Amino acid sequence: MTGVVSAVFAVSLGVYGLATAIRLTIGLFDPVCFTADSWPHDTEGRDLAAGVRLAAVDRVTLCVDDPAPWQHVLGVLSAAPTAFTQVGALLLLLLLLRGASRHGIYTPGTAIGVRRLGHYLLWVLPAAALVESIARTSLVHAAVTFDAGFLAFLGGWEAPWWAVITGIALLSLAQVMRTGAEMRADLEGTV
Repeated sequence: MTGVVSAVFAVSLGVYGLATAIRLTIGLFDPVCFTADSWPHDTEGRDLAAGVRLAAVDRVTLCVDDPAPWQHVLGVLSAAPTAFTQVGALLLLLLLLRGASRHGIYTPGTAIGVRRLGHYLLWVLPAAALVESIARTSLVHAAVTFDAGFLAFLGGWEAPWWAVITGIALLSLAQVMRTGAEMRADLEGTV
């Protein structure tokens, strides 16, 4: 299992690293395109700020043809945080598996690693999805002339519920493993 996670981590890190490098170099000269989650018009491109065009209608995609640097930053923040936090979760899983294979499952170190991964999944992945939603909403606010709504980012927040549920399960498992490690230490002390 450690080999599989290690290979997936290496490939993911390489792909996301290369994509980020391309986005930060070549992508600086491209338009910034993003999806507007709440679009009040059917197929019309009205109420757009200057330099913004409606690129796709089925899923309302807006593009800023001559973006400012802050729009490039928001463009990166609207797509990258979840991918990088998932690579971070793979790294934590890899470290957990390596530690568990060296020291055993019912050890305090393994319980701490499971708890760390659980907290990471529970808090960091939803926060990264929230940052993406805020960045997309900020881009929409700058691209339209109407009021897009102050809390519109909550409607576009695609919380990774699988991470929340898995994080809670891992926190419970960490508690069981910590208790098992304490019982194992007591048993070794008795024998």
